Amino acid sequence: MTVTAKNSKGTELFVGTASGVDADSYLDGVAQEQISDVSFPNSASHRFTPGDAKPEADIADRDWWISSDTGKTVAKTFDLDAEPQVLVIAPANSDDSLDGTTVSLQMRVKGVFALSLLGIAGTIILAGFSVFFFMRWWASRIRPPKKDVGPPSGSEPDSSDSGPHGGGEGGPSGGSGRGGREPAADRTVKGEPGPATQPISTVQPDTAGHAPPRRRDLRNRRSFRAVTASVLGTGLVLSGCANMPIAKPSSPDTTPYERTAVRAGEAGKFMTNYTESLDKTLGDKGSDLDKIQAAPLIDHTRAQIQIADKAKQKLRAPNFTEVVAGSPNFTEYPMWFYAFGTADKKSTDGDKQLTQVMLVTRESASTDPLVRSASYIPTDQMPTLMADDSGAVEKGPEDFSEDLTTASGDVSSFLVDGKAKSGGPEGLKEGGFKGFRDYLGDLRDKDSGFDKVDVDCKPYEDLKFEDMTLSTENGAIGMGEVRCTLTIKAPSDYALDLGDTVEAVKTNDKEGDTIKVDTAHPYVLMKTGDELTAVATDWNVLSSKVE
Repeated sequence: MTVTAKNSKGTELFVGTASGVDADSYLDGVAQEQISDVSFPNSASHRFTPGDAKPEADIADRDWWISSDTGKTVAKTFDLDAEPQVLVIAPANSDDSLDGTTVSLQMRVKGVFALSLLGIAGTIILAGFSVFFFMRWWASRIRPPKKDVGPPSGSEPDSSDSGPHGGGEGGPSGGSGRGGREPAADRTVKGEPGPATQPISTVQPDTAGHAPPRRRDLRNRRSFRAVTASVLGTGLVLSGCANMPIAKPSSPDTTPYERTAVRAGEAGKFMTNYTESLDKTLGDKGSDLDKIQAAPLIDHTRAQIQIADKAKQKLRAPNFTEVVAGSPNFTEYPMWFYAFGTADKKSTDGDKQLTQVMLVTRESASTDPLVRSASYIPTDQMPTLMADDSGAVEKGPEDFSEDLTTASGDVSSFLVDGKAKSGGPEGLKEGGFKGFRDYLGDLRDKDSGFDKVDVDCKPYEDLKFEDMTLSTENGAIGMGEVRCTLTIKAPSDYALDLGDTVEAVKTNDKEGDTIKVDTAHPYVLMKTGDELTAVATDWNVLSSKVE
């Protein structure tokens, strides 16, 4: 089928195809005319939905269009047997309207010409039969059948008798015309009818033993011909009213249009676009960072930009050599998914190759995907995701969500006192967890000069990590974060100096002997069989202030 849109006023038009979940979300609340069904050649089912004059975001900038084009005349050709799509026609400039736009649909159907020829041939044959039987019936109606008046085979005609009975009971007559006849008076005496009551008969002499012709059979044949002609004629008329048996493609189910879990190539495209956008943002000191990141991750990145600027360093986004993505839901908004990118060894420090785990959310088709959390795990610990036929990965079991909630408390407790609880997740004495405890040890060392260093840690609660988990081949995977506040008190006669990192994120210039430092501790929690493991490769300083 080919759908063509033309605008008589010169308005630039946009045409795009998309999955229904994206188009429905993007056009939610926007005035639109929906064509849901088309019956060729001239019937369409459509309805108008009132709403806002234009969508929230520019239509051409959406990343989920499967195909798109612009122009004063736009067209899209697609196969009706392919995966169903929604086709959207709109003004390319959101300030314009569709006034003066005409949309036409054309469908190419195979076999129409051949079937048309067969239909014409069949019509001609029916017409010929109808005319033939009608003429036969009409001719028999106006022309009576011939009477058989000749003598029967083997008999001699009687030239002397012109009456209806050429001979009496005694045999053939001779002489005059009265020979062999009885007088009328004699017939009357015998009780026989006279000439006035003699029935007319077509029976010839010596044929009394033969059955006469039956006019009833002739009438039946005429009736049969008339009925046959009527049936064929009626069939001919009705054949002109019926639709041709044209082969038509089956109509696809219009709802719901299901979106596959990060369509082929889309995961890599997302990661590439995100890396390029992050690189550009880091180079511009955080401009437009809120277009690609959201809390809690955006807090980390802003602090890192400030620290790098203070230290005269340059930040860069990691490069990925392999990308995997999965989510239990790609059929409705809001949606979320995990993206796993194996980082190039040059992009991260350390001897082991690392895989970055990112939690991404998207509120609607009018908004961009936002990375909410990011952390690293060793590549050799990357679990295998189990996806179904549509590419969706089953959500983590309920008991794992409970484990994630419990683990956030265990991580908080360990960061405060350095003691791993019995039954808690493995890995708390490694990586970023250990790094933070070592930092606290340095601050509390007697040579540091600080009078007191206190720490308070709590799980991050503004994002429900426990509701966003994935099943893996041997267990489940999820993410979490803990926020801590350090309270550092120095002697009144000491000059307070905590280094460039803390100084870079100061939010005030107040003089005092106490400083509070906020830190973030993202981690990945993995379950393999019955074993829980928490992995954190680093931690972040977020802000500081003097009291």
